[in-house]
Amino acid sequence: MSVPGCTLSVWIQPPTAFIKLGGRAAAESARDFKALVNRLYTEGTPSFCIDLSNCLLMDSTFSGVVAGLAQSLGPEPVGGCKRFTLVNPNARVRDLLDNLGVLDLVHTLEGKPVVRPDGTTEEVIRVGADRKEMTACCLEAHRLLMALKPENQAKFQEVTRMLEAQLTA
Repeated sequence: MSVPGCTLSVWIQPPTAFIKLGGRAAAESARDFKALVNRLYTEGTPSFCIDLSNCLLMDSTFSGVVAGLAQSLGPEPVGGCKRFTLVNPNARVRDLLDNLGVLDLVHTLEGKPVVRPDGTTEEVIRVGADRKEMTACCLEAHRLLMALKPENQAKFQEVTRMLEAQLTA
């Protein structure tokens, strides 16, 4: 059984952006997710609730992008809360985030999926990236993960070398 690509939907209820991820959160959608969060942040949205109830898998690039955003935007928007809350990550996603050191940067909640009161969301149209942009995004995410936790050096050293080579080719 193949896992569908990532779907992104969003709605804003100030001061929070609610983002639902579905399917496979991977390198192909990481750049779009990052652009969405950065855009919402610059427009004045300080906190993000990311519903992972339907997110079946997450790869290291996407988790590195989450970690990078959590670090670059700062940890505490209001009242000492972490900027990112992840709702209902499945065991596989939670283990990945924990093993890579990302869980320390976010808050997690278990419970009902996040639903807008009127039940509607706005699906985010994925722009995608060309090969070079995707490679750069992957490289940045893996470098961040390597800096985040010393154990990640061994996991991603070869990956970063390969990505660097692709960028210079």
